[in-house]
Amino acid sequence: MVSIMMEIDKNNYKNLEFGDIIKINFSSSKGHEQKSYRPGLVISDPVTQKALNGLVTIVPITNSISTFFTRVNLDKYNIRTKGDILMDQIKVLDLSEREYEYIEKAPKDVLSKCNIIFNAIYEKLLNS
Repeated sequence: MVSIMMEIDKNNYKNLEFGDIIKINFSSSKGHEQKSYRPGLVISDPVTQKALNGLVTIVPITNSISTFFTRVNLDKYNIRTKGDILMDQIKVLDLSEREYEYIEKAPKDVLSKCNIIFNAIYEKLLNS
């Protein structure tokens, strides 16, 4: 049996997966929200994205570094993207209306840390 491997078009929002790092313009933003063209971590999945016609949940990545508990630092990983993932600034963006570029896949260890922070933030809210 011959299996054919198809390359996924990462520039099609319907093929973005949880853990993909893309570069996108986060503007227009206000106050302390992250803005401008920068990397972001996709935290939604293709099924949801398709059902929502291109609405994708993304967490911005900043090039500044902090020890604040809602951040996950990427500098120690062997990937192109550096800086901190800002788990406290989750955004939903319409990728059918925004240009973006696929950069790379985040390591599983990073995704695990992001999941722990996400759950800690929202579990606290559920229990208050």
